[in-house]
Amino acid sequence: MEMPKFCVITVAECDANYLSRALELTRELKNEIEEKGNPVSIRAGTLITGYYAGAMAFFQNYLTLSDFEKSYEILQASWHYQSLFKSGAAKVASRNLIKFSPVEYEENLIVEAQYLVLTRVKTLGSMLPSINRLAPVFSKTGALSYRLGSIMTGNNVGNELLGVSYKSMNQIETAYDLLADNLDYKDLLKNVTVKARNIVKLVSG
Repeated sequence: MEMPKFCVITVAECDANYLSRALELTRELKNEIEEKGNPVSIRAGTLITGYYAGAMAFFQNYLTLSDFEKSYEILQASWHYQSLFKSGAAKVASRNLIKFSPVEYEENLIVEAQYLVLTRVKTLGSMLPSINRLAPVFSKTGALSYRLGSIMTGNNVGNELLGVSYKSMNQIETAYDLLADNLDYKDLLKNVTVKARNIVKLVSG
């Protein structure tokens, strides 16, 4: 699999009693975009912490913005997309475009991730050198993917977003236990402001 250069993150608030049906429609929408478009990968899930806890999140990864443009046309014409929102039980809360930075990390794309931790940071300069130095810590925990990007559109333009995927919550706990005593991590926190950290429970398929 080629490494994506862009990610489009869509968050949709959803009534609790509609969530199961909404996730079904989202899975069908994912399949439709993968069949007709050219994404690198697509994942969906539910935010289990943070301001939008209980909302759905849809992550579309692309090599080019032209590929996203094609997928957006597919999305707008999709019966699954229209059905998702026509009831009024779900509505788009935000959509952000992320441009990835070249993080040095060997991803494990064979094992399917179950959780994604998103950390949004306000910083005057790129965190990339620090993130690369911290990569061995996350590799030790078994993190499946480790990506950094800059928010280009939507809310919080200019902030950086670190996304790390895991197979289990235990791996997440181990990661932050290791970071607590890590000097590189402590130095990083002196120069940035962590604005938000959310955990997403990813759906299979």
